[in-house]
Amino acid sequence: MNTAGSVSKGCFAFKGKKKQANVDEYLPDSKNIAVKKCHQRFNQMWEEVYTQVQILQSDFNSNIFDELLKFAENSHTGFSLEGRDTKKLLVEIPAAALVTGVNTPDHSTMFANLVSMLRERVTPLVTILKSKDCQNVKSILSRTLTQLMDSHCVADFDDEDEDGTAVNTVNTKSLPLTLSSLAKWYRNKFLDQPSSPKKRKSVDGKCFEHKALPPVVIVMEDFENFLPKVVQDFLLISSNYISHLPLVFIFGIATSVSAIHRLLPNEVSSLLCMEKFQAPPSTEYLTLVINQILMTARYPFKLGRGVFQLLLDIFLYYDFSVLNFIQALRFTMLEHYSSQPLSYLCCNHDDVQDAVKQTDADSLERLRQLPSFMRYVEGCSTKEQPDLLLNEKFTKERVVRLIEDINEYHTNFFPILSCLHVLVGKLPGYPLGKQLREVYSLCLDVNLQENEDFKHARDLLRMLSKDEWKNLLVQCIEKLQNESQLKDVMTELEKFVNRIDHIDEVVEEEEESEQPANDDALPYRTSLHQLRQKLQDMSKKQKKLSPYEKLRDEIVGFYDDLFAKHLVCPTKLPLHEIFYYNATRHLKQRLNASPRSALQMALSNPHYYLQCQCCSLEKSALSGTMPDTCIVYKLHLECGQLINLYDWMQAFLTVVQPEEQVDVKEPNHKMQARFIQAVSQLQFLGFVKPTKRKTDHVARLTWGGC
Repeated sequence: MNTAGSVSKGCFAFKGKKKQANVDEYLPDSKNIAVKKCHQRFNQMWEEVYTQVQILQSDFNSNIFDELLKFAENSHTGFSLEGRDTKKLLVEIPAAALVTGVNTPDHSTMFANLVSMLRERVTPLVTILKSKDCQNVKSILSRTLTQLMDSHCVADFDDEDEDGTAVNTVNTKSLPLTLSSLAKWYRNKFLDQPSSPKKRKSVDGKCFEHKALPPVVIVMEDFENFLPKVVQDFLLISSNYISHLPLVFIFGIATSVSAIHRLLPNEVSSLLCMEKFQAPPSTEYLTLVINQILMTARYPFKLGRGVFQLLLDIFLYYDFSVLNFIQALRFTMLEHYSSQPLSYLCCNHDDVQDAVKQTDADSLERLRQLPSFMRYVEGCSTKEQPDLLLNEKFTKERVVRLIEDINEYHTNFFPILSCLHVLVGKLPGYPLGKQLREVYSLCLDVNLQENEDFKHARDLLRMLSKDEWKNLLVQCIEKLQNESQLKDVMTELEKFVNRIDHIDEVVEEEEESEQPANDDALPYRTSLHQLRQKLQDMSKKQKKLSPYEKLRDEIVGFYDDLFAKHLVCPTKLPLHEIFYYNATRHLKQRLNASPRSALQMALSNPHYYLQCQCCSLEKSALSGTMPDTCIVYKLHLECGQLINLYDWMQAFLTVVQPEEQVDVKEPNHKMQARFIQAVSQLQFLGFVKPTKRKTDHVARLTWGGC
């Protein structure tokens, strides 16, 4: 047989085209024009929000990253591969301990941004290591050499041919996995480098000069999760090459710097010249995101009190992850635009006229049925009510005005809210909360005048001194400095400040008729009843107020009226359902569901999640159209501590196969495979396990129908 002809023959698998999900298949009633408009509006709104989030993230990390970049750039300023005398002086490895905090889901994004900035501004020779990929020294060296010698990392430093294209002659697979190979490669690559530094352009267009010998930066993202022995050996090996390689280590630490001393003994830690860098806490980043995204009139989409508090609780009590908070915010926005057919009206100010103009008759009728709009119609005059319910043109004009009123409400709401936070943020006991988001959450639920905590805060404000009030007024003026629509409010506050400055010049007015001096005098002999009656009468007399006390009451009254006018509960506004998402219970089931309850519901009632008619049965009923795992789960509830696999499978076949297809003599291998797969899934979920008592049985692990 001639086998030479079959050398070129074979079966080759090619990667197929990536299938993109069709949005219309996932949207309910996707043929409806209103649904498509809502989806387009969501994409537009989220793109604007996400762009702002990226800007905030870049600005937030810029301070700590700038210091870290400067440390990496200046750690080997006098490094040279030619000077043999200076090599003996280099005995310590520069290391930066970056304390990132316990918000571990955000660390990957943070270190990815750090590596990107290091490659842009300091050196292209940057490698990032994770504990899950570095279980021994060999894997660390493999990851390090592969990333450092990768062609795209050193393309800017490679020599260029006549056509201007980079030449990469390094084959990392043929090199031994040692730092000696890396040192030789580094020497061959950069020793003959021209003395004039090259310039690279960063993302923002600025040029950064690279020195002739760039440092080699090794970033260990989750340093506390590395095996101590592996890290110790790698650092000991690296210390022997510090005179040949300008190594810089960056350790990512979630807790404290003491973790380094727990992992590294004294003989290893003494080889490091360490400097600590503290990343800002995630709570500050969250506050920045909330202030710039949710508490601003720039974006019309808002969260209701329950939803806002739920997202905060998940952040504060679960993971401290701002990325998860942003993803949850995206999910709430998607839910709002997909569940509310009128949400396409939740748009930017410039698009309101066109959006309302394109509203069809069905959407307009749906708008009239909103509870807030119905309350608004009931409050209108009897002359306007028929037009609001029947006249399409008149209704559209009124809807435009109502939406503009909501936008104006948001424009005035948040500056006044900042003034309220200035007043109550430092009161004893923090009756309305310490953070601005706490005050905002309170205003989303009820009117302030009806809240007992606000009344208590108002009483505390009446006890502040003159200097304290002046300081608060000045801070409020600064908050309103750029709000042109609130110039009148700022003018009044400036008048109050001026009056406080000249309060000592005010002369107290004398009473027109002076009461006799002995009116309040007690008789020489008096009974207990007379004494009590006299004291009650004296307490009813109004105490004469000083000029400052009168001014203080006037200021408190001014703020009281200001808050009553602008800090109205948003649920009292007409058409608030279009802008505010309040489905707290619906959102909690998806973002903060209990795994055990979700599993039990999915297995016992698959119709709850699948929403198919074939699974719409009673809780104890069985049907062959149900998923195999659900059938096996319901059958196992009828068994005892030990379950016979053969009997279990026969019961499964009885449910799945029709009676005319059941053949005892010839078993159906496909059905057996389905049964085995379903049992394996139950075992993976923790409902059953194999037992040594009987080989053809499994043990049941859960009881009570769960």
